[in-house]
Amino acid sequence: MANDELRIKTVEIAKHHKASWIQLGQHLFSIYKNKLYKEWGYQAFETYCQKELSIREATASKLIKSYSFLEKEEPRIVKPDFTEDETPRKIPDYEAVNVLRLAKNNKNIPTNEFAELRNDVLNEGKEVKEARAQVKKILETHAPKDTAEAKEQKRNGVLRRLIGFLNSAKTQLEEEDLVPDYLLKQMEALAQKLEDQLN
Repeated sequence: MANDELRIKTVEIAKHHKASWIQLGQHLFSIYKNKLYKEWGYQAFETYCQKELSIREATASKLIKSYSFLEKEEPRIVKPDFTEDETPRKIPDYEAVNVLRLAKNNKNIPTNEFAELRNDVLNEGKEVKEARAQVKKILETHAPKDTAEAKEQKRNGVLRRLIGFLNSAKTQLEEEDLVPDYLLKQMEALAQKLEDQLN
């Protein structure tokens, strides 16, 4: 496809990109990779997307990444000539594919649960909101638990910061004679009690 033909086709597809985002992602991928927008008088890909296609750069980026992900992981969906029995029930939403792409790189998502998410997004056409909720639920289930040692370190860190704050506030209040002596003594006593809590 000649560059000018690609340019015209991309503008056309951008208008209907909800229905054919895979094609749009493919074209944008080519344009971005080969810096064709420069031939068309745009210094930046972002400007080309906004001015010529009325698409925000963040959207274009998601489209490109989602397309690349499908091309690598699920080429049957991006092939223009895939057969009826290979066709997913519904073209997956590009934002849901983007959620799937990010989930694939998350080490806290077990393989079997990723496979389920993948099926839900690519074959069942699960919407982005549902895909995000599914990922959140998986991550909550498999969140690494705080070890006793990690908890102890966190606790000591917070205590040290609080003691430091109390001591510096006490010094400033004392130097500028801003509060009565009994309050300064209470602050000192509290700092001491907190220090006693440190292990």
